[in-house]
Amino acid sequence: MRETVIKAVSAFSDPGARPGQEDYVLVTAEKGIFSIADGFGGPGPGALAAKTACESVRGFLIKEAGDLEATLPFVLRSYFSLAGNVLFNALIHANRKLLVLNQGKNVHEKGGASLLAGYMDGDLLALANVGACTAWLFRNGVVTELVAPRTYGRLIDPFLANRASGRDEARVPLMAVGIVDDLEPEILEYRIQACDWLLLQTSDPGTAIREDLMTLQLQGLAPEDAANEAVALLGRGTYKENTSAVFVSF
Repeated sequence: MRETVIKAVSAFSDPGARPGQEDYVLVTAEKGIFSIADGFGGPGPGALAAKTACESVRGFLIKEAGDLEATLPFVLRSYFSLAGNVLFNALIHANRKLLVLNQGKNVHEKGGASLLAGYMDGDLLALANVGACTAWLFRNGVVTELVAPRTYGRLIDPFLANRASGRDEARVPLMAVGIVDDLEPEILEYRIQACDWLLLQTSDPGTAIREDLMTLQLQGLAPEDAANEAVALLGRGTYKENTSAVFVSF
């Protein structure tokens, strides 16, 4: 794999009004690996599922990066880059780890997670998405959504601002790691430009923070300063749900 173009990374996490934190964030910037997971099943099983998912992805990527044989006995898609293929298989690997973790447990003891992972190969960003997490790319003060969360809210009304609707059921994921064996992660790939910002989130705090980040980007801050300011902005929010984020400056 080629050297990544990451200049600064920061992470944010807030339990919100929930009694426990079921999110997990894991970043290995020097390897171009970052992931967030939104666990469910309770503070115990959900938190363990989120942690296991992120750690399994990182472990697979560090061990298998740059190796075409890493797709065996998994899969190789001709329409994905090597980074996209290895990341796809990393999520398959994480799903199998969680399925093993859940074996023999009662329903109330099992955990699952929405999972969003990023992997950099030079200026190529590969994203793998399962469930309700979101990813946003900021460029020259403009923002675009990179993944569409697979949620019940989007199913019943894709025009509705589901994640900010206040309806708990709207954010229920329609797919997750640790639930079924035939999981098919969504892979998206993008070329990153200098001065781009990337924001991965387990819960969408709404448009106001993104608007503040768009304004902040136009100030031309140094990458480390931008990463610190992004976390400060996220920290000013008031959250009902567990909320975690990874901010990356390129």
